[in-house]
Formats: sequence, structure tokens, C-alpha cells
Amino acid sequence: MRPTEVKVLDANSAFYGVPAGMLMENAGRAVADFINKKFDCRCCTVLCGSGNNGGDGLVAARYLSRKCNVNVVMLKESKSLLARKNFRKVKKLGIFVQRYGSGIEKILHESELIVDAMLGIGISGELRQPYREIVKIVNGSHSRVVSVDIPTGFGSKISVKPDATVTFHDRKDGMTEENSGKIIVANIGIPEAAVVAVGPGDMIYYPVPKENSHKGENGAVLTIGGGSYTGAPALAAMAALKTGADLSFVFTPRRVWKMVASFSPDMIVMPLDGDFLQAEHSPMIREFLGRVDAVVIGPGLGNREETKEFAADVIDEGISLNKKMVVDADAIRAFGERKCNGNIVITPHAGEFKELTGITLPDELEERKEIVKKEAKRRGCTILLKGAVDIISNGENLKINHIHNEGMTVGGTGDVLSGIIGSLLSKDVPTYNAARMGAFMNGTAGNLAFEKKGYGMTASDVIHEIPEVLMHYTR
Repeated sequence: MRPTEVKVLDANSAFYGVPAGMLMENAGRAVADFINKKFDCRCCTVLCGSGNNGGDGLVAARYLSRKCNVNVVMLKESKSLLARKNFRKVKKLGIFVQRYGSGIEKILHESELIVDAMLGIGISGELRQPYREIVKIVNGSHSRVVSVDIPTGFGSKISVKPDATVTFHDRKDGMTEENSGKIIVANIGIPEAAVVAVGPGDMIYYPVPKENSHKGENGAVLTIGGGSYTGAPALAAMAALKTGADLSFVFTPRRVWKMVASFSPDMIVMPLDGDFLQAEHSPMIREFLGRVDAVVIGPGLGNREETKEFAADVIDEGISLNKKMVVDADAIRAFGERKCNGNIVITPHAGEFKELTGITLPDELEERKEIVKKEAKRRGCTILLKGAVDIISNGENLKINHIHNEGMTVGGTGDVLSGIIGSLLSKDVPTYNAARMGAFMNGTAGNLAFEKKGYGMTASDVIHEIPEVLMHYTR
């Protein structure tokens, strides 16, 4: 498991009913239980850093104190609220607590066992002081060492070399017995929903703009659609802007371009000659692709054969250029058996999935999941199957989404979803992450709109709530 995914799990656990405090309590107790069963320890020292890994160590110290003499060494003052809360509990129990300073080497060498709860998965790069010095002392001692979740310095040149590591929920990527000792995977109560379903934790992948960034650096999106329908490309393009793209372009037939442009002056709408999009427009699109970071093709495109040929040309060009793309609605019919390069998200509902693959999806969720995962892997793309329960897979990973409401059957919410994903892709978010974040954002914005408008909500109402979702989940 990658470190970032651990953070996703923590946030989603709270969302699905298991707060971070309970996870910390369960983690610390799991460490103490392992030590009490494995070692006959009369004196141990728990080394605690300032973050939640240190908080886990403080919880472990409480449980260990029931059977042995425990010293706690705080390398730095606790930063997290949960860690500070557990620090107060440790003090209340009368457990000896010492700040980092002189005499630490003597304490460590006199301890039968050292609990390494200094740094967790949130730290990268080479160790700094005082951690670098402490790790050398720990490794030079004759004490048994148990690390909490990962050894301090894991993945760097200097790291704790423990006898054992009690890691939580799953092994972390790169863990071996050589660098982590005996690896014990402890169940700390992370709910299944936090693992299998999208939630606010997935928003950790949203790239917050830098303070000194300028126009265009935070994503330029091109939406290609319209002809048969005018609202669809406008909804997708506006959703892209509300998701944080700097620029949102639209190519649409001249017959409807004024209507599309009238939705908002914030979009840059460019007409192509004719009443519908066709192959003769492909050269202009090819020339423009270099100016944008991501493409959304399909909203309101129409089902003419000439338009399908045009969509197929654009998709082929996008694949050849490694351009990130969302293939939606009518463009799905043009996709065929193409193999992708991992840069495309396809967003079908069950009917469009059948047109894409020839497969009639069963009602049973587990069977659906296997089919979607298999098709995504076969094509080298990410598929977001829309339905009562959305299924998102890139062929390797899979998540579901049930955050939405019955009011979102209103026309246009799928176009909003495409625009959201297109915007995330334009910010260089990987396709699988963009799809799962998009599903969460679209559903959450839809739920906010439903609270205000009920069954009278529209796709435009969903768009208006996207900034609220960003404000709440990216701070």
C-alpha cells in the first residue's frame, strides 16, 4: 500500500463512521498486544515523534504500562490534536515522560525494548536531526526494537532496523523482513466502505494551485461537442472551470455556437463551420490539441455517422499524442476496440457500456465489478461505469461510488461529471484518481444541490455547488 493511500483510508474511515481517534487507539493497542505476547519485557522506552505515529506510540505506552515499566521520550512536542490528547492521558497515568535531550542514549541502552513511534508514512526524504542521531543510537543499542507502522527513516539511507514492525491494515509498499524485521499486519478497524468506496480522502490528490502560479498553469480543457444538443458541452465546460481549470475552450458547430457561448462569458467558444461536427473539422482540432492539457469529447455530439468518424479521428489523435481525454456520451459509440495508453477515462452508463463492449451487464454488483475491471485492463484505460452504484477501475484498482441522489437523474449531470474529470486531468491528475475524485465531487455537489432544490434541481445547480465541495475538502 502506498503512503498516500493510507491517508485516503484514514479520512474515508472517519467519513464512514470510524473516527481517527478510534483508529489511533486500536493501533496503539495492537502494538502493545504484540509486544506483550512476544516479549517478556520489564522495561521499555517508547520514542514518540510529533505526529500521529507518535500518537500511536503514546497509546501503546498506556497499554504497555500495565505489564512493564515504561519510559516515554518525546522528540518534539505533539502537533496533532489526537496525539496531544493521548499525551495528556499518559501524563495522567504517571508514566515517566522525558523530552529529547541529554541522557537519552543511557535510557535507550538500559531499555530491554524500544518502541519506534517517531516518524510515520507522512515523511519523505532523508532524516534530519534529531531523528538521524536517535536512529543511529537505536540501531547501535542491544535492545529489541519494534517499529510502529513503518520503521523511522523507511526508504531513506539511514533508518531504524527493527526486530519487528506492527503495520496497520496492510503492508506498505517496499516493506521486507530485511528493512522492517518481522512484519505483523494489524487490523485496526478500518471499515470496508473506506477501502472499497470513494470518499473525501480521495480528494488528497487534488493539486492545490501554487501562490505564484499564473493563467494556464492550472489546467486548460477543451470540450468538443454540441450540434444535436447545445446544453451538454456548455455544462461540461462550465464544470471544468468550477473544478479549477484556468481555461475552458469549446469547439462546437457554427449553427449552435452562439447558444453555447450564451451560457457564460467565462468559456472560450469557437465555431466550426456546419451544422454538425464531421471529419473535415479534424485538422483544426489536431492543430489546437497542443494548446490544451486535456480533452472532453462527446457531450451533445450527436449520433450521425459523419460525427462518429470525426470523434474517432480525434480519439486516435489524442492517443497518438498521449493527450489526457474523457470520452463520454456519443463519443463512446466511436471508441470501438481501441487500446489506450492509460490517459483516457471512458464514462458510460450500462447501455453505452454494451455499445462499447457488446456486453450486457448483470444486475449483481460483484459481477459488474469484475467485468468493468477486465475491460479497463484490456483497453488500457480507466472506466467509470455510471449507475445506482458507480464502478471505477483502471484494470488494476477498483472503487465504487454511491454518493449521489435520485434527483441526479435529471439530464446533464453526466456532462457535469465529464467536465469535472476533464478539469482534474488537465491538472495532471492520473486518470484513475481523476475518475474517483470526479465521482465523489459530482455526487457530493449533487447532494448539496438536492438539499436546496429537491427534485427541482438541475445540472446547473450541481455545477454551482462544485466550489463548495472544493472549499470543504481541499483546505
